[in-house]
Amino acid sequence: MRVIVIGGGAVGLCVAEALSARECEVTVLERERCGTGASAGNAGWITPSLSTPVPGPGVIPISLRWLVNPSGPLWIRPTLSPAMLEWIARFMLSCRRPVYARGLIALQHASAQAIGAFDRLAARGVEFEYHDEPLLYPCFEPSELEHVWHVAEELRQAGSPQRIERLAPDELRALEPGVAPDVLGGVIAYGEARVRPERLTAAVHQALSARGVEVLEGARVTRLGRDGAHWLAAGPGRPTTRGDVVVIASGIASANLLAEHGMRLPIAAAKGYSRTFALDPTGPRRPVYLENPKVSISVYDEGVRVSGTLELGATDLSLSARRLEAITTAARRALPGWRMPARPRDWAGMRSLSPDGLPYIGPVPGLENVHLATAHATLGITLAPVTGELLAGCVLDGARGGLLSAFDPARVLRRSRSG
Repeated sequence: MRVIVIGGGAVGLCVAEALSARECEVTVLERERCGTGASAGNAGWITPSLSTPVPGPGVIPISLRWLVNPSGPLWIRPTLSPAMLEWIARFMLSCRRPVYARGLIALQHASAQAIGAFDRLAARGVEFEYHDEPLLYPCFEPSELEHVWHVAEELRQAGSPQRIERLAPDELRALEPGVAPDVLGGVIAYGEARVRPERLTAAVHQALSARGVEVLEGARVTRLGRDGAHWLAAGPGRPTTRGDVVVIASGIASANLLAEHGMRLPIAAAKGYSRTFALDPTGPRRPVYLENPKVSISVYDEGVRVSGTLELGATDLSLSARRLEAITTAARRALPGWRMPARPRDWAGMRSLSPDGLPYIGPVPGLENVHLATAHATLGITLAPVTGELLAGCVLDGARGGLLSAFDPARVLRRSRSG
């Protein structure tokens, strides 16, 4: 079986890897360079404790307050685009507690498989920087501490097997001495891990090349067509690629490929930012998540990355000095003794987000042998190898139940009026 994977980010590459490991003939088509999109500068966390849908109870009132503050951690860019207005309406409906609860259970089940999927990826010969270490949630306000513990209880009720414990201030400072002295305590989440995401994608790319998998960069796909039983992926300035099966893993651009077949895929750009600093002895020792500002602090072998914000409806990758300063200020507030080295590497990347906060993984109804693997929001790294395994089972074995039912694109896909 010949499979075309459109998109060379973490998800697309892991889909290609899982299929090639099962002896499929795979071609990856990436419009730029593999791993340079949303995979290049995110936190790289494999994080069950943060595997929750973006829409949920209370999100709308909070985001409305943040609407007038573009430095806030979640900002919905005002727009009159019909597609975006429809997406926002669906997002608001997904904030209802029953919808959130169903989505939370699905994401918890998926994230419970994440560590094992990374272990299997490594066992197949993919070598990448990997850290197996609990995640700290220091809290500086009573309401913040209450919220973090409330979410931990929600995770338990959703069936999470993860061990999450409260920490007193002195216990938290013993684990991360640099935390601000006014910390009220916090939470520690076990069973977490992290990778350097750009090194993960480079490692998967290298493994694919070593297996003889064709990975074409600068290969933008603008059209999907049929030639009998085969699919044809075409784009400007390059030969057409022929395959039996197509997997679309190209983020928000996925919607364009479906639109030409009369399909409307609700998906929005969700822009995030990060700053990567050189290591310094005064910096953090372990990964830290700051709940109120929604800022992640990730420690790697050769640097520390501070990342955050979710700017919905973004249209470009320009760097916002205001947002970069906001995430930096949050990190300084939590770790006041950290002498941040000058000239960090600043980054902005475009994630893709469905209205209900769940990824689209599985077959496209009405388009035989076309599958989606996109809209992972902030969980692209967490769920990349799991997505590869799920899709390999779907494509090769016809698997449809379990998580694939929760992530089925058919839940939202419909024909456009002109389709």
